[in-house]
Amino acid sequence: MRSEVARMRQQVAAEYLSAKLGLSGLAYGTSRHRFITARMEQMGETLESLSQVVGSKDEAMQIIAETLQEVPEKATRHEIVSVLQHELGESEATQHLLDYIKEMWETIDLLRERFGPEATHKIIEAPTCHPSTEGIGS
Repeated sequence: MRSEVARMRQQVAAEYLSAKLGLSGLAYGTSRHRFITARMEQMGETLESLSQVVGSKDEAMQIIAETLQEVPEKATRHEIVSVLQHELGESEATQHLLDYIKEMWETIDLLRERFGPEATHKIIEAPTCHPSTEGIGS
């Protein structure tokens, strides 16, 4: 029972963090309202399952409340990786994407160390081509 409760707590935390990240752009390309609603519905389903496991809806609500209080205001890289894995599922494609993200973070850290945060931001946000050269050679 303990491992099942721990698994459900982890699932609730991932759903909640996923919904929070949806507010800040992780759900790009989808309706944010629909995305967040779906996450909250999944948390509701987990509440029902947890109620059956622990034998009481009140106890399940308490566990979920405690779990949500433990979710940090700002997600760490590790938590973002966990949420992405939760959202995208366990697959080779997901693992490749997560590897690319981790490499990206390493690169950003090296840039910050070498050039500082302001120059790093300029490097990262540089356009793919100069607007006046768009269409040339295409």
